[in-house]
Amino acid sequence: MKTRRHHLLVAGALLLATALVGAAARGSGRAAAPVPTGGSITFSAPAAGPVSFSGHLDRRAVRVGQDGTVRMELVMAAAPGMTERSVRRATDLVIVFDRSGSMAGDKMEHARAAVRELLAQLGPEDRFALVTYADDAAIPIPLTPVAESARAAWVGTLSEIRPDGSTNMSSGLDLGIDLIERGRSTERVPHVMLISDGLANQGDATFEGLTRRAQRAARGEYMLSAIGVGTDFNEYLMTALADAGTGNYYYLRNANDLGGVFAREFDAARTTVATGLAVRIEPGPGVRVIDAAGYPLEPAGTGVVFRPGSLFAGQQRRVWVTLAVPHEAVGEYDLGRFTLSHGEGSARASLSFGEMPRVACVQQDDEFYRGVDVAAWTRSVVVDAYNKMQEEVAREVKAGRRDEALQRLRAFKDETAALNARLQSAPVASQLESADRLEAEVSAAFRGVGQAERQNELSKSTSARALDARRAGSKK
Repeated sequence: MKTRRHHLLVAGALLLATALVGAAARGSGRAAAPVPTGGSITFSAPAAGPVSFSGHLDRRAVRVGQDGTVRMELVMAAAPGMTERSVRRATDLVIVFDRSGSMAGDKMEHARAAVRELLAQLGPEDRFALVTYADDAAIPIPLTPVAESARAAWVGTLSEIRPDGSTNMSSGLDLGIDLIERGRSTERVPHVMLISDGLANQGDATFEGLTRRAQRAARGEYMLSAIGVGTDFNEYLMTALADAGTGNYYYLRNANDLGGVFAREFDAARTTVATGLAVRIEPGPGVRVIDAAGYPLEPAGTGVVFRPGSLFAGQQRRVWVTLAVPHEAVGEYDLGRFTLSHGEGSARASLSFGEMPRVACVQQDDEFYRGVDVAAWTRSVVVDAYNKMQEEVAREVKAGRRDEALQRLRAFKDETAALNARLQSAPVASQLESADRLEAEVSAAFRGVGQAERQNELSKSTSARALDARRAGSKK
């Protein structure tokens, strides 16, 4: 009996050990020890056509029991040899212009001047339209080929536009997008620019209704950009419209900056190389996609898709994608498949990484830190993590929640400082000092008279600055 009991105990111990090893190895289906931390950290798609696609991880490993976060910098670029001079495409440009009563005075004068400057840049191969909206929408200038006679008439039309009434943004979007889609040609690059200085309060003023309209641009593989002027508009709605329309968002304190925005957007449109960029991520078992520089993540089968817009000649767009890797046990995990698709004229092309990115989950701190690419981690903090924190702080400030804003800020500082104590990145240390200054700004915005105005301005300026920084290369 004693011998039999001994054998049973040994067998039970072996079964338990086998179960523990199997649990530690789950995620890759391979034995967990030893865990490699020296695998590839840079990935690229085989070259094909005018667009390139690559990625770079900020670390090769995560730690057991921690948050499992890993970031990958995705780079989408036009071919290095492609220059703006070699690409000049006919453009259909539609400006959807807020002429409500709040645009009276300097705003309207600066806006008229900005459109006049833009008209001077249009060539005979381009077409232009102007849609205005207030209580309802109108088309003072239909989509028409550019000619000197037309240009002179358009300047006269601009002088006759008078600000009055409320803000029926939905009717303006409907008319502007209809103009583009009724006259669509594969030989031309369409582009819509929406301008507002106030809150949508007529027609369909719902967030869902307005963003649904902007999504027509994404489906048509062209860009709708949104420009907010002054301090009375809803910056989160305008950002959402630009994201839904795969365009850019701008915050302008003064309408006298409109001319520069018009020029940059038009120049980018007429040198477009690829349209309708769509990045699809099929995550590996247990891996989750958390964020992609704030772009909306659309469910797509077992993965997600985000749409960063178009590529103009010589452009290089950089987007940090944040993923969560299983971190309950030591093992090795596939991050998944990364594919970029885009339009080239009437056709679509796609690029995928030739190698599957993998990340290890390790037990020891030394193993984890050996797997960190300090230069890439520095970029991920300075470019993405810091500015994501700024966006979150701006939302709390906008809502008047000082304590929550400061908590988010301090949590970022504590987590980043703890990692940097080991990694010793000078740019990250400098960014932590910037966080100290932001903390002082947030505290000051909640003191004394005029708090609501200061909070509104801090929210708008901080969120716009952070969004641009997170989406490096998105604007001309």
